[in-house]
Amino acid sequence: MRVAVTAAIISLTTPATAQKITAEGIARSASLYAAIVAFCPPTLPVNLALASNAAKAMTDAAHEALGPDLGPTTVRNELERRFDEVREQGPAAWCARQARQPAVAALLGPAPR
Repeated sequence: MRVAVTAAIISLTTPATAQKITAEGIARSASLYAAIVAFCPPTLPVNLALASNAAKAMTDAAHEALGPDLGPTTVRNELERRFDEVREQGPAAWCARQARQPAVAALLGPAPR
C-alpha cells in the first residue's frame, strides 16, 4: 500500500517529461507537503489529511532510499531549507504560488466526506 501511495504521489508531483527520480527529490517533495501543512491552512483550504499523508509517505520513501543514517539527515536539512524559503517569501505569497501548481492543487479543499 505504501508503495502505491508513494508512486501515486510521485506521479502527481513530477512533470510528464522523463526525469530521474532521486532520493533528494523525494526529500524535496516531502518538504513541500510538510510546508503546505505547516504554513498554508490560514490562507488556503488545505486537505490536511491528504497533505499530511503525502508528506509522511515521501519522508518514509526518502528514509528508505537513503538509509537510516543519511535519510533522516537529508530530510531534516531539506525541511529546514524549505521552511526558511517559506519564511523569506512570506507564507501567504509562497502558498499562493504553490496553489497554482497542479500537484498542489490536488491537496486543496476539504477532506472528502
